Order: sequence, then C-alpha cells, then structure tokens
Amino acid sequence: MTKTIIDNPEFQGMLKHVLEEKIPFCHLLGIKLESFDPDHPQISIAMREQLLGNFSQGMLHGGVIASVLDSMAGFAILLKMAQQSPKDDVLSQMKEFSHMSTIDLRIDYLQPGRGKKFFATAEVTRLGKRVANVLMDLRNDSGDRIATGAAAFMLHTKSS
Repeated sequence: MTKTIIDNPEFQGMLKHVLEEKIPFCHLLGIKLESFDPDHPQISIAMREQLLGNFSQGMLHGGVIASVLDSMAGFAILLKMAQQSPKDDVLSQMKEFSHMSTIDLRIDYLQPGRGKKFFATAEVTRLGKRVANVLMDLRNDSGDRIATGAAAFMLHTKSS
C-alpha cells in the first residue's frame, strides 16, 4: 500500500491540532478527530451541559448539531483534496483549509440529540474545481441517527 500525505503523522498531528485546538469554535464544541480515512472520515463530540438546547430533556442544541455537521463537511473535503490532489508538503496541504467556505448547508433533524457521545461522518459526493458537495450524518453512541445534512462548499482557487 502506497503511503500518502494523509498517512503522514505530521499532517495528521497538524490537522488534529488545528481542528481541535486552533479553531476556537471547534475547540468550544469539543470536536475530536476520530478517522483520517478520506472515504470514511469521522469526528466526535462528547455531551456536555454547555451543549444542551433543551436542558430539561438533556438534548443537544440544534445549532451544535448543525455546526458539527458543517465542520465534518469541511474536514471531509480537506481529506478528499489531500487524497486526490496532494501537495508537496504538509504546510501547503494544510493551507487548503483556508481556501474553502460553506455556501449552502441543509440539516434534517431526525430525532432528539440524546446521548453521551456523538459521531459525525461524511461523504464527499463531488469535488470540483470551484465547488464541493458533501453528505453528512450524525449518530449518538447507541448508533441512533440524530441528523443528516448536505452542504456545498466554495473552493477558492488562487489566481495565477
């Protein structure tokens, strides 16, 4: 099996540091990277009191769900870009993160967000030169599907 930049421990460590520590909102949510597989990426969050929307029912806030799925989509796109168009070095690959932004996000809330831990996955359905499309899924620690999402991201290409 050929090693890629995605398998590079420096790339994984830097990506983990950026997503979990350097992006303030992701840090606030408590996002943790679980899988760097570009075909099966995964992030997680642990339930905390600060993430509740309905405190009397112990349910995850809808905005948290949307934010986690949006973050999952960006992570999935970055990994897919690294798989399909690897850069020569880790820093160049990481800069791709700053070259994308959400242009459309749709969330379907399927059931109340109850659980101790939540796992988000995503599939990049299209990675074009200017736009990427992603389908996302959020489940609790019992495997119950809490929400699904679809997103479109603008890929900002550098002018030559």
